[in-house]
Amino acid sequence: MFPQERERELFDSLKQSEIANVVTKGLNPNVRMKDSGIFWVPQIPSHWKTTKLKHILVKLYREKSEDAELLVCSNKGKVIKKGDTKMGLVADNNDIYQGVCKGDLLIHGMDTWHGAIAISDYDGMCTPVVHVCDSNQNKKFVAFYLQFMALSKVFKLISNGVRQNTSDFRSWDKVGAIPIMLPPLEEQQAIVDYIEAKLSKIDSCMADLQTEIDYLKEFKQRLISDVVTGQICVAKPQKGEQQ
Repeated sequence: MFPQERERELFDSLKQSEIANVVTKGLNPNVRMKDSGIFWVPQIPSHWKTTKLKHILVKLYREKSEDAELLVCSNKGKVIKKGDTKMGLVADNNDIYQGVCKGDLLIHGMDTWHGAIAISDYDGMCTPVVHVCDSNQNKKFVAFYLQFMALSKVFKLISNGVRQNTSDFRSWDKVGAIPIMLPPLEEQQAIVDYIEAKLSKIDSCMADLQTEIDYLKEFKQRLISDVVTGQICVAKPQKGEQQ
């Protein structure tokens, strides 16, 4: 492993810790705390309230357009266009798919544990195993909170998957029963702005590291190729030979 790859892992951990810290404690380090009644976040700011997702999310059943593009709610916490990628399964019949509008919150019922929760930047359609939601709260804050649960492996603790390394939240009732801690709307937006600014800086550093990693890997492969094809001589000079 190149040192840059280790640095990239550290940056990835930093992203996770930034999200976890502010979606559970807010931005004020001196805020008064109270018991939350939720085992994975025992203490929350005293002015936050605890509720359940069913009280703040509405599951949508959107019609899809004839030319709707297939979208995938990926485990990277992003909604991407299926296109020619191998991500996600494709059904034989488009009739099973549901519509998605830009700004919808998508929660994957089977890959929840892996962080497949995101706000869509596109109109399109997706598989029915994904819950397409609207909310009277800040949907980005809700998405960051649910991603924190995934990163903290909470979903795997509170759900039995149908196969190894899964969580089964295909049931909307089960999703609705998940507790969430909510700051006031204005504070939710401030937290979202803070997280997005932090992640943008970290992603920029990670992109620079990836460029270095790609260059080093290419250089390594080129060096190996030059050695095995004899373009670089690695034999030790014999005694009396000029080095």
